[in-house]
Amino acid sequence: MDNILYPRVYLLFRPALHSSLLRSPCSLIMFALRRVFTLALVSVACASQLNVRQTTNTNAAINAAVDTLDETLHKVGPTILTLMANQTASDTTIGQQMTALETAFNKTTATLAGIAVSAGSTTVAPTNDDISITYSDVMALTATSLSGIIAQGKVPGFPAMVTTLDPIMAKTTLQLNITSPASLVLVHRMMLDASQFFVAEKFTQTLTALGF
Repeated sequence: MDNILYPRVYLLFRPALHSSLLRSPCSLIMFALRRVFTLALVSVACASQLNVRQTTNTNAAINAAVDTLDETLHKVGPTILTLMANQTASDTTIGQQMTALETAFNKTTATLAGIAVSAGSTTVAPTNDDISITYSDVMALTATSLSGIIAQGKVPGFPAMVTTLDPIMAKTTLQLNITSPASLVLVHRMMLDASQFFVAEKFTQTLTALGF
């Protein structure tokens, strides 16, 4: 029986590997140490890269993007209010302003998506709160500027315009919270009153993005 089994067992090993490892116990130790050392180097490299991503403060770039959007709202918002005050609000005139908003929000989303996630700062300007406050102004201006259009009844196509703008605004809002983590916490609080206008105008996706 032994004469049959031993040759088969022997064939399970590659001669070179079998002889080198068994004849040199130190080889096993050195092999294991090399593996551990290699894994350690990889772990340190990965941790270093992760640390860079987590400690980069990109608030300045984020703030610039949000400021640009806010500047657009400070132009479009008053224009819409003037159109309503002058009784010149229509699908055409309001439609032009809604298109301007769509373009501005889309551009902001793309800009924010191209900025590295920020570690943020509560002391170095622009701070996390600075960004949130500016974006709150953007949201409030949008909500209040559009608030009288439905009641005036001069823009029958307004609901369709909202259907187009709503997901665009929601996407920008969510992207801000990705690039500037937790920035929507303060935005939500500052929109507690103005959110009622979004409800009336049926900006459902934007409301959801804001946490309402």
